[in-house]
Amino acid sequence: MKQLGRSLTIFSLCLGLVMSGAVLLPAARNAWFQEYNSNWNDIHALIDRTQSDLRGDADMEHGQKERERYHHAQKSLSTFDRHLSKGHFDKDKLDTAISDIQNVLDHNTLQASSRDALLRDVSDLRSARERR
Repeated sequence: MKQLGRSLTIFSLCLGLVMSGAVLLPAARNAWFQEYNSNWNDIHALIDRTQSDLRGDADMEHGQKERERYHHAQKSLSTFDRHLSKGHFDKDKLDTAISDIQNVLDHNTLQASSRDALLRDVSDLRSARERR
C-alpha cells in the first residue's frame, strides 16, 4: 500500500511537470515566432523603401547603362525578398543587392536627396545583414 502511494505521488509530480511544460513551451515558441516574424517584417519594409527609392531615381535616368544598374539592383533586391518570404535569410543574395545598389551610387549621377536616401538604404541593409 505504501509503495502504491509513492508511485501515485511520483506519477502525479511527473504529470504536473509534463503539463506545465505543455503550457509553457507553446507560449515560448509563440513569443519566439512573433519576434522572428517581426524581424522579417522590418526587413521587408526596408526592402520596400529601397525599391521605392530606386524606382523613383530610375525614372529620371536616360542612359542605357544607368537604367541597367537600377534594374540589376531592383532585381537582386527582389530575389533576396523572395527568399526571405520563404523564411530563408540569404546573406549572399543580400550582399549582391547591396553591391548592386552601391554600383548605382558609384556610377550614376544622382541628386543629393536621392544619393542620401540610397546611402541610408545601403547602411540599413548592411545593419540588417550584421544582425543576422
